[in-house]
Amino acid sequence: MGRSTAKSRTMASSTFSIFSSPHRRSQDLRILLIVAIFFFLASISQYHGSFDVNIDEDGTVQSVPAEAGDDDLYYTHHIATFKLDQVRPWTTADTEALSTREGQEMFEFLGAPPSSPRPAQGTHIDQQQALYSEEDRDDGSAVDHSKPGASSGDKMFLHLAKRLRAYRGLWQHLQPDYEGLRVDEKQDQFYVRPSPDLAPAVRLLQKMEWSLFPWILKSYATTFDLFHDTVAFASRRPIDERRGIVMCVGDRHSVYARTTVKVLREVLKSSLPIEIYYAGDEDLSKENRAWFDKLPGVKVIDITTRLDQSLLHLSGPVIKPFAMLVSQFQEVILLDADAYFLQDPEILFDDGGYQEVGTVFFYARTVPNKHSKVSQASKRAWLQTALPSVSNHPSKTRWFRSKGDQDQDSGVVVINKRIHFLGLLAICKMNDIQERSQPAFRAIWGERESFWIGMEMIQERYSFIRFGGGVIGDLGDSIPYKQDAGGSSPGTSARMDRVCGNQLHFNYKGQPLWWNSGLVRDKTTDQSPYLKYTAWIRDEHGMWDIEHSCLIQAFHGALKEVEWNHRQTAFEILRVDRGVAQELGKPSVKNILQVPRLVRKDGVKGGNGNNEAV
Repeated sequence: MGRSTAKSRTMASSTFSIFSSPHRRSQDLRILLIVAIFFFLASISQYHGSFDVNIDEDGTVQSVPAEAGDDDLYYTHHIATFKLDQVRPWTTADTEALSTREGQEMFEFLGAPPSSPRPAQGTHIDQQQALYSEEDRDDGSAVDHSKPGASSGDKMFLHLAKRLRAYRGLWQHLQPDYEGLRVDEKQDQFYVRPSPDLAPAVRLLQKMEWSLFPWILKSYATTFDLFHDTVAFASRRPIDERRGIVMCVGDRHSVYARTTVKVLREVLKSSLPIEIYYAGDEDLSKENRAWFDKLPGVKVIDITTRLDQSLLHLSGPVIKPFAMLVSQFQEVILLDADAYFLQDPEILFDDGGYQEVGTVFFYARTVPNKHSKVSQASKRAWLQTALPSVSNHPSKTRWFRSKGDQDQDSGVVVINKRIHFLGLLAICKMNDIQERSQPAFRAIWGERESFWIGMEMIQERYSFIRFGGGVIGDLGDSIPYKQDAGGSSPGTSARMDRVCGNQLHFNYKGQPLWWNSGLVRDKTTDQSPYLKYTAWIRDEHGMWDIEHSCLIQAFHGALKEVEWNHRQTAFEILRVDRGVAQELGKPSVKNILQVPRLVRKDGVKGGNGNNEAV
């Protein structure tokens, strides 16, 4: 009896035992088959199941529910947050201190242009851990600005950050007094007749505005007036009037903007009002202005009539934050002329990160640092030198992790100005003529990165959708537009392990939302064909061939098929673009290209449009 029991236990202890009963063997085979099927399904559940396993920027593996809601920000966004003891408000005691000798030193330092030198060693300002003094970092260590390699330009940004942080506290401290005067329609007396207890602080604010933002004084006596005109006043309007799209368009990109505006209205059925900004008559021709002006819900504005162009010399991409600042919209979607959505961009106002902190930022694609003249270590060192303290976000950037040359894409930027009016002022200051002329500004891709760095400078929370920029276009690529006269393409073959095309960006669930860089395979190449938009891939799931704008899958299943309804939307966008080209009748400006047929079998998996992995 005992031997029989021991024998049974021995047999039961091995999965691969040969059982005496044919029925038992059949039962165990069924169990093994079920287990095998389970593990097989688990191996592909990343693409077909209800969970999408994703590797975070800091290396953490997260399980992200495909049905993640706006409250799952930990999974869907990177939220920049500052320690409470880092964000220091202005107090009545600070105002009272301005009357002392040390306070006068503080007055002169804060009111001076950002390029002014730091106070001499041994002064009260240098010694005190005050409003604008050295602050501890997240790891508890202070920045040593005396280390070799810290240029005068780097120190200029450090001084700017300190002034902006002091300005934020001072502005918030004095805003109730300004609003009280406005109620009595006496806001013009804010600088002229301040109350005695506030007079020192008011004089400091005025001096700081003259040194930091002199270009607003062409149209506004103070930034409070600008805030009231573009933010507070907008609050009284219906929500569909205080939200809108801002585009910055010059003649060079007007042909793309024509398509973009028509797509918003005719394909995506967006009713959001649109403001188009340009910098003087030489930037956007009278003919182009008239074309946009005739469209309902579209307003064309010369930004030089709002801000002092003689002090700013605005042109190109640096116009973007200034256009957002002076826009009459309280909630703004900044949209590049060559950026195209797969659905109404108004959904960005419902994004969880936007609801939480008032911004939606998108990551750029991961560009290897070999394409940059400046090392990632140099960029990291610059940021550490330029900011007295930082949020939890810089450590997640590709600069800090030595993963890439760029971090933010400014093709689409969403900002609630009621929350981030001062943050937007800081971003504009980053793009001021003196700041953008610094080598550091050019090294960090300037205008693109200035959105999040400006928020860091003035210490306001901001949000990135967690996914890096991918690619949407055609599966495989034989680069047909670069073939030689004989029709062959030496050294190039149709590789089916990649997606080549435009730069794709995602919603908070990691699904395609919008792309930029136009509608053709390569907008910088003549006769480049339209894309069919059959496949896409995420930045995190591939390896970049930047030269050819291709993303090569890092593992089997990384390539995805574009949903059929999104393919239909992309096809309609191509039809609109062709109509614009025919209307212009200038092939030298925009090639008259053949729109590809929309055929289901052209899809990655036969056109099923089911988003299956390849």
